[in-house]
Amino acid sequence: MKRSKLIILIVALTAMSSCLVSSLHPFYKSEDKIYDPVMNGYWMDVDSCIWTILPNMVSEGFMKPEVHDGSYVITYYEDEERSSILTGTLFQLNGVNYVDFIPDPNEDHFTSDMTSFHHVPVHTLARVQYCKDSILLYWYGDEWLNELFEQNRIRIKHETVEMYDVYDRQLLTATTDELQKFIRKYANDPKTSDEIEKIFAHGYTDGQEEYGAFLKLKPYNGPLPKQKATQVEPIYVN
Repeated sequence: MKRSKLIILIVALTAMSSCLVSSLHPFYKSEDKIYDPVMNGYWMDVDSCIWTILPNMVSEGFMKPEVHDGSYVITYYEDEERSSILTGTLFQLNGVNYVDFIPDPNEDHFTSDMTSFHHVPVHTLARVQYCKDSILLYWYGDEWLNELFEQNRIRIKHETVEMYDVYDRQLLTATTDELQKFIRKYANDPKTSDEIEKIFAHGYTDGQEEYGAFLKLKPYNGPLPKQKATQVEPIYVN
């Protein structure tokens, strides 16, 4: 993926841009969640940007130890000065693995309290395939969703949000139950599924970037951007 497209992808994940299918509600239920430690570790994409994927530890109350909530905390380092933090939840529907992404509202995505008051974090959906030496992610795109609406193939609760200098964005407002019916019928229909499998097999989008965003992550064993000054080398997490 070209760097300009990757930057568009990251902005979409962290600041409600118009690139990806987005929802106010999660795409998963608690019973759909799965956890696989193979995703844990330090990773690098084709543009040499670093991703860390680690167990998400949360506090259950004052003076209580942190516990793993079954999701992942994902940090994306665009460079030494800029990073984005997301919560990723791995879940399974009909035998297919997906990741629900949402930006962490408590991190420095918003430069001031006033800015943060005007932002609502949204969920994005990616299909995932992973193994020991790579993680393959395909985010479903707004163009794909718009095409379904234009063809009158779907009826799902949503709001049309006017975006500056780009096409209107459809923000899904349906419940998680309705979202999962949509995923089963359309996000994993034979045509869409075959296209994604081809992208996973080839390792690139083959000119279909407008319908979604593909990313391949490879293991990374070097220092994190914020540690480069001291050259502290992180330990790869298995």
